[in-house]
Amino acid sequence: MKTAKKRDWVVEKFDSHEDLRCAQIRYWQEMPSSARTDAAWQLVVDFWKAKKNDLNELRLQRTVTRVR
Repeated sequence: MKTAKKRDWVVEKFDSHEDLRCAQIRYWQEMPSSARTDAAWQLVVDFWKAKKNDLNELRLQRTVTRVR
């Protein structure tokens, strides 16, 4: 039998967009830098997929050059 992990949701009501903006800034500032980096990278990947681009193009590019 498969069991799903229950997620905890937090619902907040804000009086203005400025209050929402401040809460979002506080939320992301409380996250470790690795979580912010992972979230930013996921946005890049989602955007790349939406544009129907090849995900392999997101890898670091290596150029081979021979100098004599």
